[in-house]
Amino acid sequence: MAKIFEILKNDGRFGRLVDIIQTLGEEEKLLVDGPMTFFAPVDSAWDAIPEPNRAMILNDRQLLSHLIDFFTIGGHRCTLDALLARNVTKTVEGNFIAVRQTGQGTAVDEALVIEGDMEADNGIIHALDSVPFATLSQAFEAYTTAG
Repeated sequence: MAKIFEILKNDGRFGRLVDIIQTLGEEEKLLVDGPMTFFAPVDSAWDAIPEPNRAMILNDRQLLSHLIDFFTIGGHRCTLDALLARNVTKTVEGNFIAVRQTGQGTAVDEALVIEGDMEADNGIIHALDSVPFATLSQAFEAYTTAG
């Protein structure tokens, strides 16, 4: 098996996310021993963000760094069942995300899990079909508060 970052890099669906992580120099965050849970939007999720919002997000290193922390739950290897049992969980950034069952499947904020419980040596990955906009707005709020 491999660490979370290595799995993302080798999977093929997460090229934009891997580019963001490498641009920020934050590979180590996803290579440490863990355990952790990571929500990973696929490439089409980033492509679906309308311009100029996407350009603003992708060109703002501080906002992206906050966003990576919003995608991470530290200290826990949370399966989808465990997340659904909790319903709400705290991210590394300190904010909360909601996980619930919908008619379309498991939702993380508004994003749907397209593949869950992807095992890694240091945690677990849940692939998302979109970038959760509640998460984006929380990341932006944290970014503006931090100055």
